[in-house]
Amino acid sequence: MKSPFKLPFAVFALLACALNPVLAAEDEDAKPTHPLDGSWRWNFAMPDGTTVRPKLTLAVKDGKLTGTTSFRAGTEAPITNAVLNGDQLRFDVIRDRDGQQIVTTYSGKWDTNSIKGKVESNWAGEKQTFDWTAQRAHLGVEGTWKWSRSFGGGGFRRPFQERVELEQNGEVLTGTMPGFGFGGRAARKIEIKNGVFTNGVVYFEVERARFNSDEKITTYYEGKQHGDTIKGFISTTNFDGEEVEYDWDAKRTD
Repeated sequence: MKSPFKLPFAVFALLACALNPVLAAEDEDAKPTHPLDGSWRWNFAMPDGTTVRPKLTLAVKDGKLTGTTSFRAGTEAPITNAVLNGDQLRFDVIRDRDGQQIVTTYSGKWDTNSIKGKVESNWAGEKQTFDWTAQRAHLGVEGTWKWSRSFGGGGFRRPFQERVELEQNGEVLTGTMPGFGFGGRAARKIEIKNGVFTNGVVYFEVERARFNSDEKITTYYEGKQHGDTIKGFISTTNFDGEEVEYDWDAKRTD
């Protein structure tokens, strides 16, 4: 079986740049109606020293700014008191913690791909101010993606959930997947290789060792991103040593 996933990395990048014009037309249709529409990400140091990647999702309709923020999946909170004045924005996020109201105010100057300003919050009991630089994320592929796939061979197959955590720097993708991909139960993480995001096409490779063997297997992932979905194909080698391809239908969960 000849797999399109096994093209050399440089060749893939060139081919991605020459995608069918129909795909480009689809991208035009998917563009946000306002430059602020979409998702934004930034790094934030928690009190315990860990770093998280908060997510801000904004929408502008009839000049009114709305949106939600979250530190991780399941922690979404709406923005309130939003003000949009030219290239300046300001809004509050109100959360309850231990029976107390925590008010965080975000303000800054925005352009197409970034928001730079200040964050003011009373989360520690008194107001503190931090620098804030958010980068557009929704038009890219940064985040956690999950999908279902079958595992096994020799007449025994079982479904399991696989995931990848992607970070994007221009067209370069980096990230990790749980070892063996069993829904994150494995402590070891595997770095993806040759990650690239060009013209809406996602591509990366993951190298794993066979069970009870030193033999390495490379799995190739390639798909087209539309918002919070990626659809494409996964190419790998099964237990019988045959090359196989699976549909890849991933959803962004964070």
